[in-house]
Amino acid sequence: MENGTSATTADASIQGKLIWSPADPASTSMESFRRSVNDRFSLSLSSYDELWKWSCTNLNDFWTTVWDSTHVVSSTAAPIAIQDDAPIYPPPQWFPGARLNFAENLLRHGVPSSPLADKVAVIQSTEVDTTTGELEEYSVTHGELYRMTAKVAAAMRARGVKPNDCVASYSANNTENLVAFLAASSIGAVWTSAAADFGPEGVLERLRTVRPKILVSVNAVRYNGKVHDHLSKLQSVVDGLEEGRKEDEQRLEGVIVVPYVKGHKVPEDREGWVSWNNFLSEGVDAGEKSIPFEQLDFNHPLWILFSSGTTGKPKAITHRSGGMLLQLSKEHFIHGGLTPTDVFFQHTTTGWMMWNFLVAGLVTGCTIVLYDGSPLKPTSVLWDLAEKHGVTTFGTSAAYLGALEKTGYDVKTSHPNLKVQQILSTGSPLRAELYPFIMEKIGSVLIGSITGGTDLCSLFAGHNTSLPVYAGEIQSRNLGMNISVYDPDSQREITTSNTVGDLICKSPFPAQPLGFWKQPETKYFESYYSQVSGMWYHGDFVCISPHGGVVMLGRSDGILNPGGIRFGSSEIYELLESPENPLSTTIIDSLVVALKTPSGDDEVVCLFIVPSPTARIDFDAVQKTLSSLIRTKRSARHVPKFIRIVSDIPKTLNGKKVEVPVKKIINGADLNAINRATLINPESLDQFVQLGQELRTQLTC
Repeated sequence: MENGTSATTADASIQGKLIWSPADPASTSMESFRRSVNDRFSLSLSSYDELWKWSCTNLNDFWTTVWDSTHVVSSTAAPIAIQDDAPIYPPPQWFPGARLNFAENLLRHGVPSSPLADKVAVIQSTEVDTTTGELEEYSVTHGELYRMTAKVAAAMRARGVKPNDCVASYSANNTENLVAFLAASSIGAVWTSAAADFGPEGVLERLRTVRPKILVSVNAVRYNGKVHDHLSKLQSVVDGLEEGRKEDEQRLEGVIVVPYVKGHKVPEDREGWVSWNNFLSEGVDAGEKSIPFEQLDFNHPLWILFSSGTTGKPKAITHRSGGMLLQLSKEHFIHGGLTPTDVFFQHTTTGWMMWNFLVAGLVTGCTIVLYDGSPLKPTSVLWDLAEKHGVTTFGTSAAYLGALEKTGYDVKTSHPNLKVQQILSTGSPLRAELYPFIMEKIGSVLIGSITGGTDLCSLFAGHNTSLPVYAGEIQSRNLGMNISVYDPDSQREITTSNTVGDLICKSPFPAQPLGFWKQPETKYFESYYSQVSGMWYHGDFVCISPHGGVVMLGRSDGILNPGGIRFGSSEIYELLESPENPLSTTIIDSLVVALKTPSGDDEVVCLFIVPSPTARIDFDAVQKTLSSLIRTKRSARHVPKFIRIVSDIPKTLNGKKVEVPVKKIINGADLNAINRATLINPESLDQFVQLGQELRTQLTC
């Protein structure tokens, strides 16, 4: 992975300022790929922008080159990837005739003949046991990972798991969970997972859709220094799957429980339940044999990811195995430059697409780090992990980096042996002020703000080893992703920089979902293709910078439009979280939504804030300070008509704040119209019913 140099600036307006540049762009993975394209097709593409444009219009040549460059393992190749003029809907079939296996590609470094077989593939770590002071941490090599997968795959086959069956997990982020996924994928079973901190009701809403044959779980988890029993939640899910099951629906046939927390019981006296070790023993004879990887169509379903589903049932987004392999390989090999010498960490749970993104890193031969626990207790925990294991790519969320800034923690000083060269940030827009903070407190690193989402389980725009980093911008539109900005008012594509609109994609891409598992095709079409004819509508509010970078401004359905001036909610959040806000440590959370005026032809901005429990609040002073700050740093149109204190902000099971349900409630929607099972704190919605009534009354006065 390549190093770079940083740029500093004293300018208070940091947005768009040069922050970092690669020290030697010519030696980067991206430039190597550009040269290979030029050689292969006798071209003279001289810049990333030219390469990107070529990749979006020459789909077949581009994706077949990605196939070759990332060394896809397959039993049968395909003569073409796709026709260059293929429509985006219905989602086209890619690489017709190709046969491969996703797990085989991730495990190829574990075969005995591989030079990487004895190299560490996975490091697993968790919180320190507060009762003993012990750290439960271990690693497995690529060869050991292969052999573990062979045993579990044999045990699954012995239990009748076959292609297109569903294997699910309701588990912690551990090695066993990874092995179960690889085993299921080696057979051609379809994987889906939910994090251990999800409530049973939310898990059932997902698993009743997919009807798993086998469910992998844990006995307990450790979080914030405490052990939390998981067995009662697991039993609720098992019982709930059987209740109301129709005769023609798959029955849950096995529950595998990993003894994740020592000293916590693992019940095997319940029908169909078995401990991980006993399950492993069912396939022990396969441990030294080659895995019989099912050779599957490129478009065979690999995994199902669920949308948050806050205003309806979660979408069961079904992704194709070849598409995920090619897309994620492109992102790790070409955009990120991962090599076998790298150590890749991403803080995630098994219920977030970043888990899928992380485990796909195995395709490069690098070491991946699985961590399960609190990221901030103690503040140093993730950086201790990174320093100890030589992490080179450190993936996290913008929220974590913002929280780190508030603590004043100096990572660089506290961890002088840190080897991090890339910081990947996702989950929400990374505000511009955090870029120089990262440079000062963590190091001169490539800051890769990335965006894509559950819908494509990969990236539309993201990190790029060959390009500079500008504050507040995602470095580039990713290769092969023909994204642009669309103006819904004029119904035209926006071609000028710094002009905001909706994110669209104009060409098919291999990570396009196949559809929604056992859900109507109309639901799939209406989610992405009905808004703009012949294009994918993503639902993000964005603009393209003069540098060709992408600036994220929030979700389109959360856009505010007071007096006809459209802006994203992130413009308010960024300001509230920045050092420019004198109340940044007093206000620990916030939510901004729009309230319609009585006439219905305009709206006003409503800001809900959660103060620190230790703060003594003078509400009038808080209102004046925030209003003045927003007016000065943004505009008079941005200033909230109403600012109110609330006890909590509703969040999805993955911890993302939700605006649309609150917007609906304060505008008079019934609370029952909101899918509470998708929220980690559903009780937080109740307060907005009364608040909405009060605010609507005040608007009419």
